[in-house]
Amino acid sequence: MQYDKNRFEIWAVPHPLVLFYVLNPLIVFNELILGQRLPKVTLIDEKSDRPFFERCYIPCPHCETLNDNRLWAKWNGFGHWFGIVCPSCHQIIPCLWNIFSLAVLAITFPLWYFPARFFRRRWLEIEKKRLASVLEGPLTQAGYINWFLRGVFFLGGLVWVIFEIIPQVWKVLNGGEWDWIMMFIALPIWLIPGFGCSLLWMHRWLNRKGKKADGHESD
Repeated sequence: MQYDKNRFEIWAVPHPLVLFYVLNPLIVFNELILGQRLPKVTLIDEKSDRPFFERCYIPCPHCETLNDNRLWAKWNGFGHWFGIVCPSCHQIIPCLWNIFSLAVLAITFPLWYFPARFFRRRWLEIEKKRLASVLEGPLTQAGYINWFLRGVFFLGGLVWVIFEIIPQVWKVLNGGEWDWIMMFIALPIWLIPGFGCSLLWMHRWLNRKGKKADGHESD
């Protein structure tokens, strides 16, 4: 698909936030346990004066529909282990995989492969019903629960990598040994600032207006 780069900011590899999502080890919990998935491409409408969350669109590469991100807000942001389903053509929209999630899936392949094949069709029918239920009413104005959990693990993971993983790697490169116990003890500690940053991030970022609101050229 071709996107209007004058109108949309494109979030896809190699966008820094997308790359960090792919490389952040804490995203494993979001993907494999909660079923939160990030599409390979997200479009941010920079010409709209609406809040950030209402300016996000997920394009479907199959039917080329621009789907409102709010379709997967609140509790409909969970349980998408196989991906997210387009409400127009019911095809699965390609999503990113965190590299550590892929590693876990590779190691546990014998445990999940056949159950996944068995439940995939049933899961798709459930996804269709969930979308139909969402489309029956007005779209929610905010998906704070979904974005908050992403923020906790994303931002908490960022500080954990900076202050724990990178120093550990430097220590090993200089002849030291991994301090696995300290590294994992520090994990919940660094999730606390991730919690606080997520609250600030949701308040500031998700209510950020587009260029139209700032007096720039509009459509």
